[in-house]
Amino acid sequence: MPRKAKEETKEAKKSTTRKTSSSNKTANSVVKKREAKTKTQTKTKKVSTSTKKEPAKPKGKSTKKKAVNTAISIAEYYDLPYRYNQTIVKVLAQTPNTLFVYWDISDEDRKHYIEQYGPYFFHDTKPVLLVHNKTKNYDFEVEINDFANSWYLHLVDSNCEYKIELGRRPINEYAKIENYLPISNSNSMQSPNDHILLDKLSHVVYFKNVKTNEVKTKTTLSLLKKIGKISSMAKFYQKLYPEEEINFTKLDLKNPSSSSTFK
Repeated sequence: MPRKAKEETKEAKKSTTRKTSSSNKTANSVVKKREAKTKTQTKTKKVSTSTKKEPAKPKGKSTKKKAVNTAISIAEYYDLPYRYNQTIVKVLAQTPNTLFVYWDISDEDRKHYIEQYGPYFFHDTKPVLLVHNKTKNYDFEVEINDFANSWYLHLVDSNCEYKIELGRRPINEYAKIENYLPISNSNSMQSPNDHILLDKLSHVVYFKNVKTNEVKTKTTLSLLKKIGKISSMAKFYQKLYPEEEINFTKLDLKNPSSSSTFK
């Protein structure tokens, strides 16, 4: 075979191998694309199956429970204020020997005292309560503080008329008041008794047993002979009702039911 023919056959073989390789490459790429398409199709199918709508429920009675309204409606609500912004002093009787006092100074009066006696008036003075016993004509003073607006006063004498006065005294040399400055006065009050008024009993005394509702009558003379000298409420009840077992450690005899009178 001549030389030219050999070279032509070689080049033809090379071209055919090139074509076959290129065709193989294209075929491989086509196969890969198809595989990719099938994968995406399967994925979309899975997603579509997962996102399928549930079949509609048949119409009928609803199975949902109705919400019960359990909210409680408040008809009225009252909130007592911390203070009424008034200059005032009031006294009440808790027991025959204990008074309850509460007070306040209005903002306007505070401003007036600061303008008259300087900006440090409440810092250079202290509040006090003057207790006046009008029945036995004597006074005593109770030192309080500016952090309180009420106080309990313990008394020696019961069945007396009392009046309380709120004032201030200087605590250093910078205070611009001499000795005492009155602020406000309370109402007059008659404190209750702490004993039984046998001198006001009638000739016949009626006693009622609250357990049996039995009423007994006794003359004052026979009652005094039976009881004798009364030194305490406990002995009075023990002699009057010897059959009753009264625990006087739990019974508060210093807090009678009689109410105090106000003027």
